[in-house]
Amino acid sequence: MMWRKGIVLFLGLLFLWGSAGAVTLEMATVRETGHPVVEADQRLADELAKATGNAFEVSVGAAGSLYGEEKGILDALIRGDVALGHVSVRTLEEKVPALAAFSLPFLINSDEHLQAVLWGLPGQKLKEIIETRIPEVKVLGWYNCGGRCFYTLRQVASPFDMPGLTLCAENTESMQNYLRVLGAKQQWMARHSVYSALFQGVLDGGENDLVSLVYLGDYDAARYILLDRHTYAPEVLLVSRTVYDRMGEAEGEALCAAARTAEQMEWDSFAQKEKEALQALRDFGCTLTFMDGGVREAFAEKATKAAPELGGRSVYELAGTENADLMDEIRQMGESYPPRDR
Repeated sequence: MMWRKGIVLFLGLLFLWGSAGAVTLEMATVRETGHPVVEADQRLADELAKATGNAFEVSVGAAGSLYGEEKGILDALIRGDVALGHVSVRTLEEKVPALAAFSLPFLINSDEHLQAVLWGLPGQKLKEIIETRIPEVKVLGWYNCGGRCFYTLRQVASPFDMPGLTLCAENTESMQNYLRVLGAKQQWMARHSVYSALFQGVLDGGENDLVSLVYLGDYDAARYILLDRHTYAPEVLLVSRTVYDRMGEAEGEALCAAARTAEQMEWDSFAQKEKEALQALRDFGCTLTFMDGGVREAFAEKATKAAPELGGRSVYELAGTENADLMDEIRQMGESYPPRDR
């Protein structure tokens, strides 16, 4: 249950303070202990406890221990069964189609570009859209989870190396279309099933951010890493509206402030963790393929150019008109943030 002992409710709606003790709010995440987002969750807990004189405590349920995969976490937030949680923009796409823009390959150039988008006017618009489409939640912030890269059993150095590969990739329409244009096949699997599928030859590779790739250990089987960072899939930090509306004004402000502090910490921590992950891949002996010498442009063209595999349309065109304005705004902002080659 969302509320543990120590909370007293008046008519099921109002908090009573006093000798009853602290209010414990549960936070759900699929990320493992030690991941930057879980460390940020703990920072949020510390900041909220300090700001409220320990009247509020946050208990972090990592590694899917609360409500399993992200879809279960989102449903629990909507029902009000869990107080806090964060899910990928991918999990929200069905309910918030505007977030499908983050599934478009090479629309985001870098972490700096992503930060400018999410912390700027586009991010504010997206928060409002999320809260309108899913009124049962309130957006507290954005966690960076880095650029996603392909990793394979054999080296991929150009789009010409992709045909025939079966890859575990994000289960989105844009990714499916992108892989079709590349001549590869998309096969979705639960994240903890990929490792054995690679060794068994069921998969030829997958795609993930570098920090998760190291945490999950998939590089042990697929040792060729294409540092393309084709998409960025940030996570959205959410609080159940049922919980937030029951908090007093001061406590609600304290929660929002704690979330902002945690958000900044997570972005800083993830940048450092990604550097460490890249070094770990080098130390393990993985072959790293960088996106210089026109390689990035060759892959990006596959997403933006009309393709016979898609009926003469491009991956971007098939993303729909609902995202057109947001796509243009993000693309224009990217002119100030060049792609990362290293």
